Amino acid sequence: MFRLRRDTKYIVIIGIIVISVYLGLKRSNIKNVFIQSKVIMDTSVAQKMFESSSNIKKIKMTYNVKDLADINSLLVGFLEYEDTSAKYSDSKSSYHLLVFEFHNTYYSEIMTKLRQVNGLDTENIRSASTIMFSADIEESLKNNQLAKKRVQELINKSTSDETISRLRLQLEKIQTKIDSLKNQNETQKYNSEYDLVMLTAVKQVSAGGLKKSLKVFVLTTFVVLITLIIGLIIFYYITILLIRLMAAMGIKTARGSASGYGYSYRRRPYGRKVKKIYKDKDGKTIKEE
Repeated sequence: MFRLRRDTKYIVIIGIIVISVYLGLKRSNIKNVFIQSKVIMDTSVAQKMFESSSNIKKIKMTYNVKDLADINSLLVGFLEYEDTSAKYSDSKSSYHLLVFEFHNTYYSEIMTKLRQVNGLDTENIRSASTIMFSADIEESLKNNQLAKKRVQELINKSTSDETISRLRLQLEKIQTKIDSLKNQNETQKYNSEYDLVMLTAVKQVSAGGLKKSLKVFVLTTFVVLITLIIGLIIFYYITILLIRLMAAMGIKTARGSASGYGYSYRRRPYGRKVKKIYKDKDGKTIKEE
């Protein structure tokens, strides 16, 4: 039988507990459950794109859902619609961020489906008025087209090369302005016909998942703890059995002189040893000590 110091026993006990808890945490994956409770995502790119766009109607929607699969499949279906396109997408296991554009003929259908998704947290719709802006463009375009027509008539009637050259230069400037106004008109028309959506969906931590992870953690830690204790007990008795077997076979453990086994130490008196001599009456030595 061998003995362990108290400090060593404490180290063994703490080691068993640490190993059990570590294996319990690793198997239960409980750490990831708590990490998912705080989702960190960068929305700066999507936000900048959303704010800088000139779409007349812009919609921002946020979700806190139990499962991203439903909303992901819904968004994939939307992107298959004609005249629908994704402007920005960022998807992870814990969130989905999408900025997409669709023709307003699908507005009622898409918005109805999005509002029916469980976990809708916020919905914000911004619509800008374009009546005055569109009227100004149309009026300016009409005036420049009339000016172009008048200049063209003057060119046709003029006989002076110098005048014709000056009128043609003026005509080019008017045409450039007309092209610019047409582009603005087309852009305005596009922005009024297409709506922009910024959608953010975050996966929430379910109570069931946390409960399951805690159950696995407790069960794994307990099983590992019991297994290690039983393993140490078995190891202890196997070691004792081997020591006794070696003793029965005549195999002895080597002992150093420093161990002190088989030696007796006596405290020696301090000072000089005095020799005693005993003599008889005639002076002869009888005994010496």
